Amino acid sequence: MAAIISFVGKHNSGKTTLLTGIISRLDQRGIKTAVVKHAHKGLDLPGNFDSDRLFAAGASIVYASSPEFSLIYRRNHEEWGIDQIYAQIVGDVDLIITEGFKGQDFPKIEVLRREISTSTLEITNVLARVTDFPLEDSVPTFSFDQHEEITAFILEYFKMK
Repeated sequence: MAAIISFVGKHNSGKTTLLTGIISRLDQRGIKTAVVKHAHKGLDLPGNFDSDRLFAAGASIVYASSPEFSLIYRRNHEEWGIDQIYAQIVGDVDLIITEGFKGQDFPKIEVLRREISTSTLEITNVLARVTDFPLEDSVPTFSFDQHEEITAFILEYFKMK
């Protein structure tokens, strides 16, 4: 069973930018990851690719495949829950990272940026925080440039190689 961890924080706090550095380091260590990003306001397609145009035209599912990667666009009648998504990807990866899903009880790393908010969220199961300001805390605190240390923290928490 794949481990799962959530990166949570307010909009524009730097979650995606932080995750790109961490995912790169996980990949270098041979850890296969899946990322599930929760979009509160829906998703926009770039519209620049044939698959985007086909989906925008009304196709229920567009599966674009190449030697390097595949993309799947699927219309939902209702938002899929994390359990449904997990069931689709669990066998293919070692670690599932969610961005968002604050209300779930997954282990979490909270991301705070001074210009957005210095208040922590009222959430459960916070393992650590990443901030760009000093924060006295009962959990480990990292800065945004500590990708290596955050990666090691995650691997140690899940007892991964």
